[in-house]
Amino acid sequence: MITLIWSIGTALVGGKPPGPSRALTGGYETMPFQRRIRVLQAATLLMIPACVGCPSLDRLPSQAPVQELKSANENQPYLLYVPSTYSDERPMPLVVLCHGTWPYDTAPLQMREWAAFAEARGIIVAAPTLRGVQSDLPPPPDRQIALQREDEAHILDIVSELKRRYRIAEHMVFMTGWSGGAYAVLHTGLKHPEVFRALFVQQGAFDARFMADVSPERLDTWQSIRVEFGQADLIRDQSKACLKWLRDAGLYVEELESPGSHKRVDASVPWKYFAQVAKERLWVRVHARNPDPDDLLAVRYSLDAVPAVVRQKWFFGDGDESTEPSPTHRYARPGTYEVNVNVALANGKKYNRKRKVEVGRPLVE
Repeated sequence: MITLIWSIGTALVGGKPPGPSRALTGGYETMPFQRRIRVLQAATLLMIPACVGCPSLDRLPSQAPVQELKSANENQPYLLYVPSTYSDERPMPLVVLCHGTWPYDTAPLQMREWAAFAEARGIIVAAPTLRGVQSDLPPPPDRQIALQREDEAHILDIVSELKRRYRIAEHMVFMTGWSGGAYAVLHTGLKHPEVFRALFVQQGAFDARFMADVSPERLDTWQSIRVEFGQADLIRDQSKACLKWLRDAGLYVEELESPGSHKRVDASVPWKYFAQVAKERLWVRVHARNPDPDDLLAVRYSLDAVPAVVRQKWFFGDGDESTEPSPTHRYARPGTYEVNVNVALANGKKYNRKRKVEVGRPLVE
């Protein structure tokens, strides 16, 4: 097996395959250093699929067809599975699946792992084809961040389109990714906590330089995040670095260390976490808009919350307060204000949410 991999790897980089007796000795020792590196890289690329599995395009064990679509604005491909039980009468959760490095992971492989599970649990799943997920030999930071921005636009386009076409449960939109797919989960998910309630990183690749586009002002300490990695994972150190970065940023993050190496996890693992978040943690969105487009100093505030709140108290950031459910407040002057709202639930628990509002600029939601 080693001789075969070495021979193919050597052929891929233009070398002459060694004989069986020289597979790990003469052929390697006499080769120039740079060519050795290239051969080892090629051989590694051949070996990894044997460990993690190759993409499969077999028929999916589900009752509804997998749709091959392109996003409306970005015109980029993605796969969509909508359970056969879907009805406009009941909102369904949405999970965005971020595949890892090609060819070890693809959108079809992600969909194959999730479709039957999504059918059984009543979950809409979307698997976009991504560009910034090459974790084995990633490009320089500037190029990587540019690719992540393209993936971000693609993912947000898909979510917006699906919300127009289907009845999506706003408080149950999640994102998960394996290996190189973590780049997309962290870049897009952390920048848009108003869209993604929780994130699940599966044995994810991580490089702090690729996080330069994630502004601290965009982070939401109430967003739920879990990082899962194997005890013998080859990129375990990257998962640890990811955890440290998230915690240093003040985010609420859990870690899950599993037996084994860089292996895929069953769809039930991230979904169990997402369902737990939806059941146990309050979801609140603070909305701000101008009731009169000609008066940009007047702002109307409102809340979306699951479960519903029974009392609220608003602090508008300029010293004024209100206990109305949806108050309209007029500021004396333009500026950036930090608005806080205290909410109480029927079970007696109390929470606080805050949002920065740019008064004096059009507020449209």
